[in-house]
Amino acid sequence: MKRFVVVFLALGSLFGESADWSRFRGPGGQGKADWLKLPKKFHLQKPSWTLDLPGVGHSSPVLFENKIFTTCANPESGLRNILCVDADDGKILWKRDIQSTPDHRHKFNSHASSTPAADQDFVFLSWTTRESNNLICLDHLGQKVWQRDFGAFETQHGSGFSPIVFRDKVVVTHDHETQSFVYCLDRKTGKTLWKTARKGSKPSASTPVAHLSKSGQVQFVCNSKSHGCFALDGRTGKVLWETGPDTLDLRSVSSPFLTPGGFFASCGSGGRGSRMLAVQPPSGNQKKAIISYKITRNVPYVPTPLAFDDLVFTITDAGIATCIEAKSGTLLWMERVGGNFFASPIAVSNQILITSREGVVTFLDISSEGMTIRGQLMLGELTHATPAVGRDSLFFRTFSKLHCFRATSSRI
Repeated sequence: MKRFVVVFLALGSLFGESADWSRFRGPGGQGKADWLKLPKKFHLQKPSWTLDLPGVGHSSPVLFENKIFTTCANPESGLRNILCVDADDGKILWKRDIQSTPDHRHKFNSHASSTPAADQDFVFLSWTTRESNNLICLDHLGQKVWQRDFGAFETQHGSGFSPIVFRDKVVVTHDHETQSFVYCLDRKTGKTLWKTARKGSKPSASTPVAHLSKSGQVQFVCNSKSHGCFALDGRTGKVLWETGPDTLDLRSVSSPFLTPGGFFASCGSGGRGSRMLAVQPPSGNQKKAIISYKITRNVPYVPTPLAFDDLVFTITDAGIATCIEAKSGTLLWMERVGGNFFASPIAVSNQILITSREGVVTFLDISSEGMTIRGQLMLGELTHATPAVGRDSLFFRTFSKLHCFRATSSRI
């Protein structure tokens, strides 16, 4: 039986982003942390601390150095909160209230679903109403630096996309039912550096990823129903390539991710995935990307799959785990885990973590022949959030709480 070791790239230097877990799915949006090794009985740990949040929500926590940034909201008043929390003791360093209005959301959505993005100076947060798509920049003391409103956000489900910060740029999507755009802003001033028009359709909740091509060109890769998986020139916003209209035939909620063989993108609706595409960027001046293959069975809708070594691990919304060869799409195995899933899987050293909506965190070892469950950790509350990884800890956000579990703790 061949065992697979997760291969981690030097994400901080490769993607030009911090090696901190400072955006949705961590460095480079790849969902991997190689700096932390979990003890065999980690699932028996008790939390080092638990913070009761002043509201509820589904956003994932992020970290920069020793600061955790997370959000919550009051669904009745529409008040949003962004908090900065000390990773050592769970104390709130500051809380900023953002006045807003409540609006209709899908029953599985919240008024705090967008995950913040942070760098060494700032933290960036998106939120929407029917009348506005907002992006605010705060410094690490919670003071507002700038704020933008990109206009009405027309959707029946609410929003779920997150901004990313890459070097001197902040990128955010404005993908909704009518005229849409991808915006690139100066991170210090909020000034528009470029915006790329996109056709509207079923709104995407997908978060972009930054990529450096072999020639060193910065690209931002995004998903949408109207254009499929597409890449924009980081300097100008020019469309470099795309798979084309309806290649992603339904709403894209999961994010694109990179494997040694290219990009993967998926879509779905109604709690089920529709398809997952393996995408090869074209050569030369061609604009049409190559779809190497398409998978239409047991595809996740909300959770973003996880690439490791030459494999792709997926967990569907209904709790079916699969493992495929990234280059060929060959299904290696499929097993039912049980539970329902909105959080994306992550890899911590050589363990895979999956977090069910019911608040059960399952620790997996993966091989070419299947998976072995190491143990399970019970969070005690529903959760849609993807865990974050700190220097020596894991952070789990449930609807109303934030938990810290130390990898080096003896509290068993």
